[in-house]
Amino acid sequence: MAKILAICVSEKRNEPKRLQNEASFIPGGIEGDSHYGLSEREVSLLRREDIEDAEQKAGFSFPPGSLAENLIVEGLPSEMPSGALLQIGKDVILQVVGKGKKPGEPHSYDYKGWCLLPLCGYFLKVLSGGTAFLGDEVIFR
Repeated sequence: MAKILAICVSEKRNEPKRLQNEASFIPGGIEGDSHYGLSEREVSLLRREDIEDAEQKAGFSFPPGSLAENLIVEGLPSEMPSGALLQIGKDVILQVVGKGKKPGEPHSYDYKGWCLLPLCGYFLKVLSGGTAFLGDEVIFR
């Protein structure tokens, strides 16, 4: 079973996202997040397993939100194709729109020289809104 380990938002771009207990997902992204409404890549997600791998290589830990991710989820497949759906709770449905950043696409934020979103981060579009909470189950389909 996959589950949410962290929900993070920031009001300003290029600053660390802050851990929250819950978030409202609405078409366009997460309410109150600085990336709301900027593109179809509305929500960013890192798998906990990818963060753990990077922490071992780096020799230090990455606090939630330090890598500019909105969600940290444990237990998802390592590869999720574009078009796959993630359901959180009974209402929130997110669609995978891509993995990583496109070649040449800027990424100006890192934590101690590390950035994972361009390599292994997933970007999602909100298809159905609602509130998600820390610890919620995430169903991959």
